[in-house]
Amino acid sequence: MSARIVSRFMKECLTKRMKSMAVSAATPRNYSSSSAAAASVKPNIPNSSKKGRLLTGGTIGLVIAGGAYASTVDEATFSGWLFNATKVVNPLFALLDPEVAHRLAVSAAARGWVPREKRPDQPILGLEVWGRRFSNPIGLSAGFDKNAEAVEGLLGLGFGFVEVGSVTPIPQEGNPKPRIFRLREQGAIINRFGFNSEGIVAVAKRLGAQHGKRKLDETSSTSTSSGDEVKHGGKAGPGILGVNIGKNKTSEDAAADYVQGVHTLSQYADYLVINVSSPNTPGLRQLQGRKQLKDLVKKVQAARDEMQWGEEGPPPLLVKIAPDLSKQDLEDIAAVALALRLDGLIISNTTISRPEVVQSNPVSKEIGGLSGKPLFGLSTNILKDMYILTKGRIPLIGCGGVSSGEDAYKKIRAGATLVQLYTAFAYGGPALIPQIKAELAECLERDGFKSINEAVGADCR
Repeated sequence: MSARIVSRFMKECLTKRMKSMAVSAATPRNYSSSSAAAASVKPNIPNSSKKGRLLTGGTIGLVIAGGAYASTVDEATFSGWLFNATKVVNPLFALLDPEVAHRLAVSAAARGWVPREKRPDQPILGLEVWGRRFSNPIGLSAGFDKNAEAVEGLLGLGFGFVEVGSVTPIPQEGNPKPRIFRLREQGAIINRFGFNSEGIVAVAKRLGAQHGKRKLDETSSTSTSSGDEVKHGGKAGPGILGVNIGKNKTSEDAAADYVQGVHTLSQYADYLVINVSSPNTPGLRQLQGRKQLKDLVKKVQAARDEMQWGEEGPPPLLVKIAPDLSKQDLEDIAAVALALRLDGLIISNTTISRPEVVQSNPVSKEIGGLSGKPLFGLSTNILKDMYILTKGRIPLIGCGGVSSGEDAYKKIRAGATLVQLYTAFAYGGPALIPQIKAELAECLERDGFKSINEAVGADCR
């Protein structure tokens, strides 16, 4: 955290990075530009400004510079200082256009310009799922790091697991911009990205490099350790890595797209996710029908199982479902999951509904999936229903509207073994992660639970 790092940050972030983002407003590098009609529509959110970008970068620089002084203390104390310091920086991202802020956050994590958690998780938060050891049940959902650019930095923040993607076989630009909108008062976001992805080849290269680095680190640590030290984490580092795969918008054979994703990416994943629930890809949610889902899962499972695996076996296979499902839909999905012995379900993706709490916000009229606090009740009710329908036999990941340790605890009591967040992280930044973990531990101890597993499904018994 020396002056050299500060200089690099200020030089690259405030000049090279911001200039490229300014140019991308007209000719984006990875995404198609908006049509004339879309460009004429101005969302009810402030656009990024030069002042906002400079203020954000300048404040980050000052925080890092202050860290040079604080670094004289022990690692754990210094780590805590850095996380607290992000409370000053993160609100400044609100001055930026949402997608610019997102790209800047991913870039910062990829370059290591984020805090690294040095404090161990409380033992009460640890659990084992699918034979993999999680130091805590709090994860980052797919959608933040779509192209696996910042896996190491994100895992280093203290998440128990990070899920990248959705990744499509062929690179695609996604929907025209603007395609992400903030509803700040409601703690929500609407997005219609449309599976913008650099494709499986680019993602496989990044994950392959990360996997190789992990193996090298393991070899080095083995030669210097006592040998009886328990190693935590997965294929990418100190946490568990999930890979979320999707289909291309123009693909006529969805199963072939998912199979291709499995063949290329499963070797780098601690678990795999079939995303059939994004509302921004036409026809995708139809794959949640009983027959369609059964046929798809069978093909993907066969593709995974025909590959050669070591002692640890193939990665678990999960399906991510929508919150906008009928009782019959849920019963059908539960039946398929039990019959095919699916390894897990993620509940849920974003919603196309607009709860009453957001209807007064003009931005709620935008097309896309709604995430954040207004989704919490809907997704948690679906989670509880699915836990009951699957008789608690299948691990569930609760996702949707989690912004506190109490929220995470409610998901767990409703049937979730693991919990994911995204929108709250976008608003609250890195400081939210240790806060949620501490609050969750307090909730468990308050109600007399000695572990996460004891609390799973407590409200369904």
